[in-house]
Amino acid sequence: MFGWGKHRLPEDFFQGACDVHCHLLPGVDDGFATVEKSLHALRKLEEKGVRKMILTPHFMKDYPENDRERITAKFVDFKAEAAAACGIELRLAAEYMLDARFPEHFKQGFLTLDQAGTHVLCETSYLMYEHGITEMLYDIMCDGLQPVIAHPERYQYANKANYIRWKDKRYKFQLNLLSLGGAYGDPAYAKSHEMLKEGMYDYVGSDMHGLSNFKHFLPEIKLSTKEMDQLLILKENNKKLFV
Repeated sequence: MFGWGKHRLPEDFFQGACDVHCHLLPGVDDGFATVEKSLHALRKLEEKGVRKMILTPHFMKDYPENDRERITAKFVDFKAEAAAACGIELRLAAEYMLDARFPEHFKQGFLTLDQAGTHVLCETSYLMYEHGITEMLYDIMCDGLQPVIAHPERYQYANKANYIRWKDKRYKFQLNLLSLGGAYGDPAYAKSHEMLKEGMYDYVGSDMHGLSNFKHFLPEIKLSTKEMDQLLILKENNKKLFV
């Protein structure tokens, strides 16, 4: 399928896919604002071949009303509406910002990516490695849980030494698919391709907040044979989280 040079994603790339990071739960964060928009996106994704999605609304100080009880109730209502509109299977997790509210979320119990209740999707500030992050990640590990660092390529403060240190601590990495197409700028583009080639990622997600970026940047993704092989591994890893 792939020869010399770089090539676009194959037409059937999303066939049978599971997305592990998206903001499709309507009206709870900076993702999709209404049920109608979320259902429209689900139908479009189903046409592409997507079969499973893990919804990961933001849990952070910017959304103080988001807690486990409220978001779970919102998900139950939305899942019922989605089931009548499309055939994509939905599950609920969350994207946890390592900020001042994190200890509160820790006490409530995490909404995890996997059925076993171990994989916690985490993010940090894009600009700086803030005080306390190391301790928060350590606490996750000490509780027998697995930190999954969302879109590490987007953190402006992070360099290769940071990534190697995190991997040495056994943190897992989730790639934002559209980073490979330049959606988050040149530094994230360059780092995502390098890290993908080096096999540093464990999962891949859309981090979808709307359809416009997806439509614009998906055709911009061009991968070498090695990168495509790695991406297909991540696609299979995603499915294992849903089991």
